[in-house]
Amino acid sequence: MKKNQALKFLNPALGMLVLSQAITSSLHDFFPKELFEVIHGGGGILLVSGVALHLYFNWSWVRATYLNKSGPQSS
Repeated sequence: MKKNQALKFLNPALGMLVLSQAITSSLHDFFPKELFEVIHGGGGILLVSGVALHLYFNWSWVRATYLNKSGPQSS
């Protein structure tokens, strides 16, 4: 699978996982404890894994944008 194809799947999945975490954390009193632990805990693990994969796919951009060794450019 190519990088862009993977990101077309990964980016919306990360968005859904972030929404899932926000919804389950704000409505945790309405979920049974076991269901909350599965959805929120499992979703958190998937979210962290997805973020790591997202950083892996975009590492060249991160390095070029944030880890540039040269100092501020004078005009």
